[in-house]
Formats: sequence, C-alpha cells, structure tokens
Amino acid sequence: MFPVAEGVMKVLFGKKGQMGMMGPRKPISLLLGVVFLAFGLIPLLNQFKIIGFTIPTLPNIVLQVLGIIGAVILLWDAISEGMTAMMGFPQMARMATFVMALVLLAIGLIPLLNSMNIIGFTLPVLAAIIVNVLYIVTGALLLYGGTQGF
Repeated sequence: MFPVAEGVMKVLFGKKGQMGMMGPRKPISLLLGVVFLAFGLIPLLNQFKIIGFTIPTLPNIVLQVLGIIGAVILLWDAISEGMTAMMGFPQMARMATFVMALVLLAIGLIPLLNSMNIIGFTLPVLAAIIVNVLYIVTGALLLYGGTQGF
C-alpha cells in the first residue's frame, strides 16, 4: 500500500485498523476547526482593516447548517474525550466545548426552525463581530479536540 494511504488509514481507523468510537472524529474536527477559524477570523480581520479581502457573503441557511454541524461535532468531542480528569485544563476545555456546542446549536437551530415555521420565535439579530468571535472560539475548540490523542 502507498505510504500516504497507510497514514490516512491510521488516522481514520486507528493503529489496529478498526474503526472504534473515535473513528473519523479527529480529522473531521480538524477540518471543521480550520473552516470555522477561516469564517470567523477573515471577516474580523477585514473589518479591522488588517487584511484587504474577505469571504463572500453566504446565504444564512448555509451558515446555520454549518453552525449545527459544528455544534454536533463539538458535542461529540466533549462527550467522547475520556472522563479521567476531575479538574485542570482538560476538564475546563471539555466544559467549554460542551457549553459552546449548546450555544452554537441554539444559534444555528432556532433561526432555521423559525424559517421553516416550526417554531414561532427567533433569536435577535446578532452583531457580525459576535458571530465572528463565536466562530473563532468554535474553531479553536474543534482544533483542540482534533489534536487530542494523536
């Protein structure tokens, strides 16, 4: 087998070649972490005139679905990590991941359900800077979750 393919197989399936509970969670977390960092950091840097380009405006439904996917992966990260640490940085990161996942899930799911007339209320419009900071924090937590255990 090719060396690159062997490396990809080890990342996806682990050292023994079996897809366990971890499965493809880590590469997905890393990829989504980079996407969320880009969606948060590039518009924020453009707003402060640090860079001269930005990401084109995406439809709200794309951002809402991306937020829901990110929240599910964050929940997966928070629940999948070992519960051995009772205190310290790993426990704080796990709690921050769990809380951020719930916030991101609400921000993505409530407007989406409202647009489909399933619920009769929605969230107030959040400032773009708040959404960008939430995306940056989400990206950082996804990257942290994706690097644990390698």
